[in-house]
Amino acid sequence: MIYRLLYEILKNASKERVLISDLTKTSQNHTASGSLAGYLFQPERALYWLARSKSGALIGIETNDDVVKIAKGIQESNVFEQDKHSISKNIPFGDHSKDLWNTLSIWLQAVYTSNVDLDRTEFHMVTNKVIDQGLVKLISGATSQTEVENCVNELRHIALGTPQGVRRYVDRVCSYDDVQLGNLMKKIVLSDASNNSFGAGLKEEIKSLLFITDELPLDEIYESLLGWIHNVAMNCWRNDQPAWINRDNFALHYQKVLSKFKLRAFIETDQLLIPLSIIDQSEQTRELFVKQLSVLALNDDELTDCIEDYLRCKYERTRLSIEGNVTKEDMERFDRNLLDRWKVIFAKYNRKYRRERQFSNDAEIFASDVGFETLMESLEHREPLANQPTEQYYLTRGSYHRLANRRELELGWHPEYKALFNRGENI
Repeated sequence: MIYRLLYEILKNASKERVLISDLTKTSQNHTASGSLAGYLFQPERALYWLARSKSGALIGIETNDDVVKIAKGIQESNVFEQDKHSISKNIPFGDHSKDLWNTLSIWLQAVYTSNVDLDRTEFHMVTNKVIDQGLVKLISGATSQTEVENCVNELRHIALGTPQGVRRYVDRVCSYDDVQLGNLMKKIVLSDASNNSFGAGLKEEIKSLLFITDELPLDEIYESLLGWIHNVAMNCWRNDQPAWINRDNFALHYQKVLSKFKLRAFIETDQLLIPLSIIDQSEQTRELFVKQLSVLALNDDELTDCIEDYLRCKYERTRLSIEGNVTKEDMERFDRNLLDRWKVIFAKYNRKYRRERQFSNDAEIFASDVGFETLMESLEHREPLANQPTEQYYLTRGSYHRLANRRELELGWHPEYKALFNRGENI
């Protein structure tokens, strides 16, 4: 990729297989933008193999090949991949092209001098163009031994007419015997524009492999994963390390990305869309939670707001239960968390009350004020439900009033609420 080339130039590297001339040399049909598009093609292909590979696999960029997959288990094949992205009319891997002959030369050398296990390795030629004829097309369709032998014969025939500029690669390939050439051809796979090798088609393939549903923002997830691959590769090169990416590290990062776009288990109803009647509100005046609020000397507006929160919460909890988006266990956990939070707040203000009540000129008003502070701090909160943040305050506030409405008196606001209501006062 272009970052790797620039990095190697700055280091004046001479041992890498990518040469400076590859970056600076352009032809009539190969512009700088074309080169950049080609190099950026590799991370896309690396992402594809990361999505497709099993646990323990390693994916390399510009290591033994453009993209390489090293599988952990014997049930999964290794992959050597040559990527050729073109924005011109030229079709990569043509019969007389350097693309084809150099690729075959590299692979043959890897198999017969570098101990690459041919039996469990695939060799992929990948391009964004459609290849509908030529030797590569012939090789990709060869399945029988006879067809493979015909491919070898065709290769040697084409070799005779190749131009001088690619002769050194041709000679290297033709130095291998027919059996060696045939064994490699059996393992060659062509991926071109007709089978989603790049762009939107490749993105859809990756979407399917990663089980990304239509409700999730595919483009944002895709770009985030590509950015992570870029960063990992750059960090490797800056530390003089080959760019090997662990599939399990990728899976962990993917889960983190996915959590940012996690589908909401439910969508709360806006408070303005929940119908409230005067009759419903007036009927609540006999409820325990209203009596608990009344001993705090709330004004009419404050009391009305609390009653409306209670009614909206009742409506919404019923709706969520009917629609099945939130389970009974979710609701019970939600209420337990509210109770736990209230206990801490109540203990703080109850301590204040016990310490300072003897200094108050009017103990009853002081107790009412402390209860009001307990109420306000408790209600200024939105509790998550079913592991999802809530947006509407009424769901939390109304649930607090539901808890305050229980005859068990497990929650209250006034510092003496149990004594008051256990005696039957204000009930």
